Amino acid sequence: MKTPRLLRAWRSARLFLHLLLGLTEVALLFKRRDAASRARAIARWSRRLCQILGIEVEARGDHPELVPTNTVLVANHVSWLDIFVMNAVCPSRFVAKSEVRRWPLIGWLCHRTGTLFVARERRHDTVRVNRQIAHALSSGDCIAVFPEGSTTHGLDVASFNASLLQPAIEAGAQLQPIALRYYDQHGLRSTAAAYVGEMSLIESMGLLLAEPRMRVTLDYLPTLAAQEYGRRELAQLAQQRIAERVRSDIELVVAAPEPSQPANGDDISPSR
Repeated sequence: MKTPRLLRAWRSARLFLHLLLGLTEVALLFKRRDAASRARAIARWSRRLCQILGIEVEARGDHPELVPTNTVLVANHVSWLDIFVMNAVCPSRFVAKSEVRRWPLIGWLCHRTGTLFVARERRHDTVRVNRQIAHALSSGDCIAVFPEGSTTHGLDVASFNASLLQPAIEAGAQLQPIALRYYDQHGLRSTAAAYVGEMSLIESMGLLLAEPRMRVTLDYLPTLAAQEYGRRELAQLAQQRIAERVRSDIELVVAAPEPSQPANGDDISPSR
C-alpha cells in the first residue's frame, strides 16, 4: 500500500522547506564554523531529511568517528539518497558526476558542503579529481566514493572501477567498505530508492514519497590499509566484501528488474 496523497503532499512541503533551510544555513553560517561543527550540521540535516522521507537509517559495524582523517569510504551505489544516508552517520566529501552540480537546490548544497565533481564523459578529468582527493586527504578530510561508476537496483554489486582509489594508496589512507541495503515497511529488500536508467530526480523523489516507511542499513565492514594493495586488487577486494553482504539476504526481495550491467576497466567512478 502506498502513502495517501494528502500525506505525500505534506511530506513534499516539508521536504521543500527543509531544502530551503539547508540552503540558508550553508549560505549564512558555514563559513563561521570549524570542520567539526560543519560535520555535525551536515549529519543533523541529513538525518532530518531521512526522517521526512520516512526512512530509518541503521548503521552496523565499527563506523568512523564524526570527522575521520585520511579515510576513504567506498560503497555500492543505489540512489542520489545514498549521499545523505551516509552523511547521516559520518559526513564526508563525496565524488559525484558533474551533472549533480546542476541539480536544483541539491546541486548547490552538495557543492557548498565540499563535494568533488568529475566530468564522467572526459576520461582524463580523473587526473584532476585525483589531485583534489589527494589534497583533501592530506588536509584531514574523509572522502566517499562509489566505485561502481553508476547506480544499480541495489540487489547486487557491479564491478568496481579502480581509478579513484589511487589517491588512497598514495596517501596511506584507511579504506572502509560500506554495504547499503534498502528495505520496505515489511522488511523486504526494496528497489524504491533506486535511481536508475532515464529516471529524473523528480520521479525518484515521487517514488520515495509514495513509500509509507523504509529502512536502510549501512554495514561498515573492516577497514583495509590501502597502501598494502595495488589499486585493482584494492577495488576487487572491497567489491567482494560489499557484494557478499549485499547478497546475504537476497531471498528477502521484492520483484524488480535486473540490475544494470557491471562496468569494467579503470573508468572514472563518480556518483550517479
